[in-house]
Amino acid sequence: MNFVAIDFETANEKRNSPCSIGIVVVKNGEIIEKVHHLIKPKEMRFMPINIGIHGIRPRMVQNELEFDKVWEKIKHYFNNNLVIAHNASFDISVLRNTLELYKIEMPSFQYICTMKLSRNFYSNLDNARLNTVNNFLGYQFKHHDALADAIACGNILLNICEELNSKDINEISKLVGVTLGSVNENGYNPSRLKGRVFEKSNRQPSRQNEKVMESFNFTAFEDEVVVFTGGLASMTRDEAIRLVRKLSGTVGSSVTKKTTCIVTNTKDIKDLHREEMSNKLNKAVDLKKKGQKIKFLNEEAFLKKCKEK
Repeated sequence: MNFVAIDFETANEKRNSPCSIGIVVVKNGEIIEKVHHLIKPKEMRFMPINIGIHGIRPRMVQNELEFDKVWEKIKHYFNNNLVIAHNASFDISVLRNTLELYKIEMPSFQYICTMKLSRNFYSNLDNARLNTVNNFLGYQFKHHDALADAIACGNILLNICEELNSKDINEISKLVGVTLGSVNENGYNPSRLKGRVFEKSNRQPSRQNEKVMESFNFTAFEDEVVVFTGGLASMTRDEAIRLVRKLSGTVGSSVTKKTTCIVTNTKDIKDLHREEMSNKLNKAVDLKKKGQKIKFLNEEAFLKKCKEK
């Protein structure tokens, strides 16, 4: 199986604001090349929620190349290759919109979405998120790092190839029920879900989550009022809220004088400037300065507290 796996991270809500790209080249089922570029967006506007997800800040890309210059280094990975991405509608949209912004001719390639493949092939999982599927496959990685995400994306397709005993993407496309998409100078056709024609994977999710739950301290958040800001890599917001409640805590939707703990996907709040913080973080910082006792937990610290005895 030969393909190129890609992943973009963006600076803000616009699909033409890439600040990072990861590329992994796979030939005969083996990774032969890994490429990562930080990118200076044309519009240097970073949203706090985006920074919280991927950790890339304006000062980190200030001296990096803009996309048109990076494209000269990476365009050969796209032409006439099979490109894969997890939630490809996002990544392909970022590519197309950014090429359009710089008035660069579209490359020509086929692509397929591993998230759609996962929805049909691993339909016994709760969801088809990149980390959920890879946790099931026993592969650990640093979520929302563009290169790590591209590798994890490739890992999914390689596992599907192995289980179906096929190296033909057209056969896999038909069996799993996900059409190949295409991009060229005339536009694009999206990768779509269709009905699968094979018996679904008989692999069962591991008992990892059950074992994790057994290790939790069910009074870890007793008397705590927890507020979340930004997404988490290890679970959805709803899952995190349910977890806090299982661990005897209360979850608030906004920061108030009752808030005792704020969980953020920012690795270190000390590294953030005020303009890079979400409204919740800004309010929490102000309340703490006034003497309110508020703990700031990144995702690692949050998970650690869940298990504190």
